[in-house]
Amino acid sequence: MDRRDLLKGALIGPAGAAAAAPAAAPGYAAPPRALGQPLLNAERARAVMARYGIDGLIAATPINIYYLTNVTPLSVRFRSELGGFATFPRDPQQPRHLVCTTAETWDIANADRDIPTPIFFTAARPGGAAAPGLEPEASAPRTYPVRAGVPLTERERRWVAAQAEANARPAPGAAWAIMRALKNSGLAAGRIAVDDMRVKYLLEQIGVEGITIVPGEDVFKLIRMVKTPTEIELMRVAGRSNEAAAMATMRRVEPGMSFRDVENVFRDECARRGSTMLNLVVGMPGGDFADGVAAKGKPYIVDAVSHFAHYNGDFARTLVLGEPTKEILARAKANKIGRETVFELVRPGVKFSTLRQAAVDAMVKAGIPDYAVFVTPHSVGLQHTDHPFRLEGIDPAPIDHVLEENMVMTIDLPYVEVGWGCGHNEDLFRVTKTGYEPLNPESDPLVVV
Repeated sequence: MDRRDLLKGALIGPAGAAAAAPAAAPGYAAPPRALGQPLLNAERARAVMARYGIDGLIAATPINIYYLTNVTPLSVRFRSELGGFATFPRDPQQPRHLVCTTAETWDIANADRDIPTPIFFTAARPGGAAAPGLEPEASAPRTYPVRAGVPLTERERRWVAAQAEANARPAPGAAWAIMRALKNSGLAAGRIAVDDMRVKYLLEQIGVEGITIVPGEDVFKLIRMVKTPTEIELMRVAGRSNEAAAMATMRRVEPGMSFRDVENVFRDECARRGSTMLNLVVGMPGGDFADGVAAKGKPYIVDAVSHFAHYNGDFARTLVLGEPTKEILARAKANKIGRETVFELVRPGVKFSTLRQAAVDAMVKAGIPDYAVFVTPHSVGLQHTDHPFRLEGIDPAPIDHVLEENMVMTIDLPYVEVGWGCGHNEDLFRVTKTGYEPLNPESDPLVVV
């Protein structure tokens, strides 16, 4: 898909439709083949692991569990930490696992998406402490009753069967379940990267030896930078939905509105499109208006981030209420020149630093003072900034990333001057073999309402 094809087969109407008729705001529907398909870029994961001598991965943070398993554990959805785990071996012949409580049984049994083999845990039975390194007896998991003599639906039969299987031999705690997963995957010894070093503590508490645990948060980010076809489909939806919600929000801003007023409008516009608001910056960076409320004639940054199926859209424009001044128009024009200049360079093999410098030079040459310009290329995906700056604990050298095909990115192009105002221009795009595919319409950087 190239720039001319962006809106062919678009899933919603004009971005401003929601402002004109909020009750009829069009929404996005995920491509049927995208939801539920594997998200993990296994080939890249194994290549990164081989490069740094890593035999396996253990995920404890929700986004990485989701990335490896297509599951967000139930307790995590209630804001609990360490509600589940996931394992991934470098050896493609070995199995990967979801490690979770028995509360996930029915969701997994629905069989509506790709999920690796689960290993369930409860807790150790009270008073059943074992010798160090010896697995204790597990406490009894919850068992939901089944009414006798009533025909069950196909789904209910799956629930009952899955519950019986999960309850047959749960692990007596998360650490023991993780260890079962590692043994099943041939990882009872070796070098394991974890995205939360509390995993190391958990394993130490049950006397695990022979495994080297290294910090892996940035390893996961490095893997996630190159997206799979499934991820790209989800990010197309996320990008267009986020842009549409942001544009509709800007058209609903009026003088006198507070930041919270605008934020609530954006939250509403995201929900109408099946997405979830993550963050909105309006006014000056940090998210507020210099006057406390929106005022006519001042340039404001509008930087919008929302997610669809946990994949982020990221989009920004400059907003002016009423007639813009000549200086505002001139800087918006220079901002557009910066975008055009840097996007001409986007292709595999180009460094982030090259993009950054080209955009700065172009905007300064076009008339924006150098002290006001900030340029930040960054990967986008399950996180707003979805790339590592260095591999802490593994390789401390700063990374100047090089563009690769199927990276999804934005290039932040803001200009900020306290006492005057600020502007911004940011678009989500995928790196292709020869250039880029925009994942939201490339409209004018300046929005006048």
